[in-house]
Amino acid sequence: MSRASLALTAAVLLALPAAAAVVREPFVDPALRVLASEEPALMLSASGVQIFECRPTLADPNAFAWSYVAPDATLYDGGRSAARHATPNHWEALGDRTSVSGVPRATQPAGSNNLPWLLLRAIPAGEDGIFAGVTSIQRVNTSGGVAPATGCSADAAGAEARVAFTADFYFYKRRGA
Repeated sequence: MSRASLALTAAVLLALPAAAAVVREPFVDPALRVLASEEPALMLSASGVQIFECRPTLADPNAFAWSYVAPDATLYDGGRSAARHATPNHWEALGDRTSVSGVPRATQPAGSNNLPWLLLRAIPAGEDGIFAGVTSIQRVNTSGGVAPATGCSADAAGAEARVAFTADFYFYKRRGA
């Protein structure tokens, strides 16, 4: 077998886990459905924390509440680390360093202790790489990640809470793209 054939075979085998991970679209409310012209290109499972800070509220500077700061999560393609999620509504691939941002379009409640499911309009950076051509992003199957119900007061001002969460992120592209 030639070197070119080996390289092609290796490239195909490396691409299989990503393609195999996208088995079917998740069940979502109609508001969270993507356009009929889109299809799932990649599904990554996230595991990490949502970071909150105890701050005075805007309505009353003498009242305090947990305020969302940022996520800190790794996204996995099977067992392989594939991307980071360290800025709200922004994902960066670990391999090719491409990124995609999202603008929220719709939400679906996922239970009182779970982050809501989201549909975002995607804004990919660049024309190459894993996130190139992504048109929509869904966050589904969430567990955890909600701000603590207690523990934020004037005495705790500036304190940080890191709340564990998991979620699945579906990245969609135009059909046939």
